[in-house]
Amino acid sequence: MTKLRLLERKAAIYATTVAVATTSLVPTLTVPAHARVAASDVPYCVKTQLDSRGYYDKLWVTNTCGYTVRAKVALAHETDLYCYTYARGETHYWRWSWPGRFDGLRRC
Repeated sequence: MTKLRLLERKAAIYATTVAVATTSLVPTLTVPAHARVAASDVPYCVKTQLDSRGYYDKLWVTNTCGYTVRAKVALAHETDLYCYTYARGETHYWRWSWPGRFDGLRRC
């Protein structure tokens, strides 16, 4: 085998290794479609502060937008809370018990 042929073979093996390693990482780096949609439901100017210590989970939702926003608190393992209209600058307090877990805000 000539030196040129040997170099070509090594380059081909290296390229294949890089391609396989790169494609095996791609699925772990992508975000599922439902997560992207859920993240964009409510504008970024609506802030949340969660305290999950104790028997009750407590959540404060603050609308820092320059307009009203209508949203509901989505819970895992429990029924979602009702839709609420947050006025500009308003903070609203929510609480729920176990097994409910905060799963995000959803626009109504």
